[in-house]
Amino acid sequence: MRLRQSAALTAAAATTLVAFPSVAAAAEPASTLYVNNRSTTCTDAGSGTAEAPYCTISAAAHAAQPGQTVQVAAGSAYQETVTVTNSGTPDKPITFVGLPVGVGNALRPVVGTKSALVLSNVHDVVVKGFRLNSTGATTTVPVVSVVNSSRVVLDQIKYSSTGPAAVQLSGSSDHVTVSRSQFRQTGGVSIGAGVHDALITGNEFSRTSAVPVSAVDAPNTAVTNNTIVFSCGESVKIDGASPGALVENNVITAQHNGTADWSCGSAVGKRGETEISISAGSTAGSKVDYNTVHPWADASAYTWGGASYPTAAAFTAAQPGQAAHDVDLDLDFPNYWEDAKLPESAVKAIDSTDPTAPGVDTDLLGVKPTDDPNVANGAAGGLRDRGAYELTGQTSLTAELISDVPSRQAPAPYTVKVSAKAVNSFNLAQADYLFDFGDGSEQVHSAEPTVSHTYTKPGTYWTTVTATDTQGGKASASTPNAMLIREPGDLKADVAFRNDGPLNVAMTPSAESPYAVTKTDIDFGDGAKVSSTPWTTTNHQYSYPGSYTVTVTATDEGGRTTVVKKTLDLVDPNYTAALEPGLRVQLLGQVSYGGLSNAGVNYTKGVWSQFAPVPQTGAGFPAGTVTGLASATTADQWLRAFALVGGRIYTADRNLGPTAGGVEQGHWLPWKEVTGTGALSGITQISAASIGNSTHIVAVANGRVYEASSDRATGKWSAWGDVTGATGIPTGVTSIAAGATGNVLHIAILGTDGHIRVADGDYTRGRWSFGDVTAAKGGPRGITQLAAASTPGSRFHVVALAGGRVYETTGDYQAGYWTGWGDISSASGISGYSRIAVASTGNTLQIYGTVWGDALYSVTGDYTAGRWTGGFQINTPQAAGGLGTIDILSAAGF
Repeated sequence: MRLRQSAALTAAAATTLVAFPSVAAAAEPASTLYVNNRSTTCTDAGSGTAEAPYCTISAAAHAAQPGQTVQVAAGSAYQETVTVTNSGTPDKPITFVGLPVGVGNALRPVVGTKSALVLSNVHDVVVKGFRLNSTGATTTVPVVSVVNSSRVVLDQIKYSSTGPAAVQLSGSSDHVTVSRSQFRQTGGVSIGAGVHDALITGNEFSRTSAVPVSAVDAPNTAVTNNTIVFSCGESVKIDGASPGALVENNVITAQHNGTADWSCGSAVGKRGETEISISAGSTAGSKVDYNTVHPWADASAYTWGGASYPTAAAFTAAQPGQAAHDVDLDLDFPNYWEDAKLPESAVKAIDSTDPTAPGVDTDLLGVKPTDDPNVANGAAGGLRDRGAYELTGQTSLTAELISDVPSRQAPAPYTVKVSAKAVNSFNLAQADYLFDFGDGSEQVHSAEPTVSHTYTKPGTYWTTVTATDTQGGKASASTPNAMLIREPGDLKADVAFRNDGPLNVAMTPSAESPYAVTKTDIDFGDGAKVSSTPWTTTNHQYSYPGSYTVTVTATDEGGRTTVVKKTLDLVDPNYTAALEPGLRVQLLGQVSYGGLSNAGVNYTKGVWSQFAPVPQTGAGFPAGTVTGLASATTADQWLRAFALVGGRIYTADRNLGPTAGGVEQGHWLPWKEVTGTGALSGITQISAASIGNSTHIVAVANGRVYEASSDRATGKWSAWGDVTGATGIPTGVTSIAAGATGNVLHIAILGTDGHIRVADGDYTRGRWSFGDVTAAKGGPRGITQLAAASTPGSRFHVVALAGGRVYETTGDYQAGYWTGWGDISSASGISGYSRIAVASTGNTLQIYGTVWGDALYSVTGDYTAGRWTGGFQINTPQAAGGLGTIDILSAAGF
């Protein structure tokens, strides 16, 4: 149902600020006077053009004629008292236009004894869209004074006042409308004697320091659709002789439990003891109805002709026809700076107004009255909600930034899309989407929820979208992510090196691009590669000294790629010294969660080369999958390494001597699988030993021992021979260790019965034999691992690990006897071993083992001197370097 307007509004319906659909809808286009005090070309001596606007509103007010609009630009505060003395006509009012309520242009007087706006003896003037302030804490004058004026409209204004009243109507003023404005912590509206037909409609009065709406001797005052909360004094006071008053469709709340009272306090005398007061001289022709009124618990809701009533029911009973549709709603509006909107739970205030009450066509925010489908309409058939704010179905809005680059970073110019999604509980369509892209560009209105925008200058931008439905309900949201626009530029990359130890280099790639850099791939130049990100340091351990070309390939989200190459020269004197002639040992280790590593020591020179990764080139197995290791050196100075992976044996050779066959000293040949031996399934352990240049690999499979051999130069392997079958050694083998003396291969074999038996393969005589060492010499109990090595004089040393301690026995094949077991842990002072490996250097036996976790120790047995030396930790920066936890260990001397 359409709302009926007051006579003043009806008379001015052709103007923008009464019916408010458009600006200055006169028969002929009205000219516009411009005011902009921030313009460098402003002048009060001109004619107020857009190019040379007025500097002050007062200059424009002095020049304005009927039908003209004074357009005041946003800027710094206009500090002046504007006195309007020119009038319009009913069909051609003078209109002052600022910005919407809450964000309008600020106008304040120079001193506290002056009002900001004075309209005296004028008619047909409209003022819309300003923030009007008082100045000083001791001001005694209103912000706006309307004196002896007619058909004046004050619309969509935000008032700030420390004085007795924000708006004062006085003299013989008539048909003055104060509408759709916010009065927060002000003195309210004062209507003086002689004023008639004033309309106070659609306003919010919050925490007013005096009576929000007071009228004295002012007939036909209408107070409609206002929200009045937490006032000091009555909410509406019609006093003196003011007949014909109308108080309808308002939301009035004096107090709410849990909401702190503000400066007026709660004591009697500092608050309104009644909320709607109609004096005895004003009751004639006056009407109070369709309001929500919640008084103080110990006060009255109404006073009528001097009699007070605590409730609407009591008032109606005493004064039939009054407050018949009023209700008491205890509503909470906790923050004065927030719009005092009705909650959805206030159903008695929704769609329940008197549609015949005078007012304006939208609420304070421009929302049109609309039927709430979730609430039954009131008896009078009004679709409007009570109070200054119309409840809308515009529940929520989300905004999404859509960019082709996931990181939302790109060079200018760059085009994005922003998409909005509104949720409307009234099922209303969206009439408009307003996009503010945050870059100072003109805002974009669109009927579609998704628009494109091109950013042309660098910056960080969030987009804010405001969706307006067909009712005028608004919801706003910003994109949760910003768009970063950077200066255009190329993708550039670099890499920095830092030495972190022998053959260990820390590499930090860097890249710059207006786009986000997605990755920086590093090719270390030795066959290893890694995918990294800019400024992330990656450590790489090289296997050999040398000159490497490091390649960094950077890629950005723009799909661009750039490549930078740098030469890295690595020198390690210890690496070379460890391979020079002398008493030397090579160690192989399988590191937990890592690959194979190799270190070397030259005992003659007292030098260690630190652990470095064994190259995985040619390998048919991934790093970290090795379950067994074996190694042996040949007479022509090659290290032959064997890895057991998934029941298969792989081998790789390292040149320990001078460059040979195009292979530099210290370099490895690719890994390859051992083939040509015939099928052998179920291999669980391996060991190796060399006789000259022929290397024998020994394997345990299904509890039996097998052996095959190969000459390194030919690369051909013999078929597996069944050592268990050839010797008659019992099956159920749990550990093996191989060594050689002369042309004899010796294999120490641990059975499930705890006995150590040694099988001897004499390749000169072409036969196998064995002896039971445990039966002859006894031995430690609980053996978990065997290791072995040979020293000159046809001596074969068997080392056993039992209970974390190391024991050794020697078979002297030249003398024809075995020694008793020696407790090496007692002799060296080292125990707590978890795994061991043994190698020989001349007449010295070197035992290596992991002790109490990650510590790797070596113990030396000098058979010439006849003594064992204490333990020496070798996985330190001063020796073989840090390695981590070693799961499998192998050693070979040469």
